[in-house]
Amino acid sequence: MSYAQNVDEKLAAQFYENGEYDKAGELYKKLLRQKPNSLYIYTNYLNVLVTLEDQKAAEKLVEKHIKGFPTRITNQVDLGYVYLMFDEKVKANKYFDKLIKTHHSDRINTLMLAQAFSNRQMQDRALLTYEKAAQKQGVLIFYQQLLSSYRRFGKTKDLTDLALEVLQEDPSTFKYVTKMLDVVYESDTASEYLQMRTLQYAQKQPGNQIYDELLLEVFLQQKKYSSALRQVKSLDKRNNNEGSRVLKLAQVCVQNQEYTTAIKGYEYILTLEKSPYYLEAQRGVIDALYLKTTSSIDPDKEEVNALITKIKTFVSANGVNYKTAYSLYRLAELHIFYGNDVPAGIEILNSIITTPRLQAKFMAKSKLLLGDAYLMQNEIWESKLLYGQVDKQFKEDALGQEAKFKSAKLSYFIGDFELAKGQLDILKTATSQLISNNAIELSLLIQDNTGLDSTEDAMKEYAQAEFYLYQNKIDKCSEILNMLPFKYPDHSLNDDIFFLKAKVQEKLGNYEKANELYTTVYEKYAEDILADNALYRSANITLNVFEDTEKAQALYEKLVLDYNSSLFVTYARKYYFGLKEGMSKDELLFIEPLTN
Repeated sequence: MSYAQNVDEKLAAQFYENGEYDKAGELYKKLLRQKPNSLYIYTNYLNVLVTLEDQKAAEKLVEKHIKGFPTRITNQVDLGYVYLMFDEKVKANKYFDKLIKTHHSDRINTLMLAQAFSNRQMQDRALLTYEKAAQKQGVLIFYQQLLSSYRRFGKTKDLTDLALEVLQEDPSTFKYVTKMLDVVYESDTASEYLQMRTLQYAQKQPGNQIYDELLLEVFLQQKKYSSALRQVKSLDKRNNNEGSRVLKLAQVCVQNQEYTTAIKGYEYILTLEKSPYYLEAQRGVIDALYLKTTSSIDPDKEEVNALITKIKTFVSANGVNYKTAYSLYRLAELHIFYGNDVPAGIEILNSIITTPRLQAKFMAKSKLLLGDAYLMQNEIWESKLLYGQVDKQFKEDALGQEAKFKSAKLSYFIGDFELAKGQLDILKTATSQLISNNAIELSLLIQDNTGLDSTEDAMKEYAQAEFYLYQNKIDKCSEILNMLPFKYPDHSLNDDIFFLKAKVQEKLGNYEKANELYTTVYEKYAEDILADNALYRSANITLNVFEDTEKAQALYEKLVLDYNSSLFVTYARKYYFGLKEGMSKDELLFIEPLTN
């Protein structure tokens, strides 16, 4: 390109931007004579003519280029585009229909035509081009373009019908097809249609397993885990998978807190003769039973004892080793937190941490639990040592941050507030939101309630009461809490005392009294740091113990509206909308609860 031409192009573009279309048109006309092959100049000149509403010149320009460049399909689309721009819709549609029919037998021309329509923002015409070509050339030729278009336009019925046709022709497309179907699950109507059509295909072609696979995917996406289990058991049997696929589904169910279905899946594997997954299924049953049993605010004691017996039987049959270590860990938790037998838990954990071939993180997790158990037994030094070991080994990891927080809490319990604050300051920016939030709260508790008197006696007594609660020494805890308001009237600890009293009553199973005390905290001390905690715990009791969904919904809404920076807002919002949509208490278990 000569220097003069380059200058003219820039000048023409400047004229167009400034709205001086006549000047731009004259320059582009001149430039096109000099460079008739330039698609850039041709396109800009055509846009100028359309803007100037010069239909005759625009049509003449396009027709000339169609004749001069017969293989350039974009020019052919441009003629119909000109018709549209000058309100000749019937003529344009008739022309486009002819254009599609002319090219629908050739794959390359179809692609070029569809692209030309897209370039002119005529996506519906591009889609029609692919549809007509697929009818002529076969469903597999343009299935990717069609599925993508249906997905983009939200045409879920067409998307479903084509997806099933494609799978029928080529099962190897399964991964791509299921990826494209993700939008279907955003609508109950669309996902039910997919399920119905998939069942029809499966019934007509019982030997074609691909539809059974798709049906399984549908059930999983819809969170219909019982139906998914029936489906995967059938596939597992048909393919002699010896329980491997059922095992994977059971693990998915556990992740989604669908414990009952997970247990059924693991138990199915235990019925198979010589399954290589037998031991893993035994461990899975124990873990799912543990999670199901302890997911309740007030776990059933008979269920806890039955699970303790089950784990002991499992370990007795398989020995204490790396294969049974995780089940032993669950047994220790049951003894420590639900069976009121801390020494038994300590003995089990000591056996775990001397077991060879354990993963480092699991070993550290066991040490943290052992540290907690020793702390319950008032063996302060042992706890410090274990927390310190994990903190040192996993300094930059969430496990290390958890260990540091436990060390800080220990320092707080024994009244060493300066050391506790130093440790908590480090944790305020922890990667774990829960640890960060807890560190901030505990640090504020210490900061707000020390320095008010020279001895810090009130804060030390309160920390001792909390320590007693941690150790399940309820009477000693209550004794301190009852005396504190009399010994230190009008102290800033009052809201904290009410909150801790509520936790005591909750631990005793006195939920009505606990709820009254939590209500006092968020109503009387609405501006204090524990108000959102109390509101969240009250809402959970109202939902899970009293089963008053209407009141629980109102409490979750209050938390969302009044405490929008709270750590609990994300969960409160999910519970609120779940209840608003009519979800049952059991269905709400899919929402991961937050404990503090």
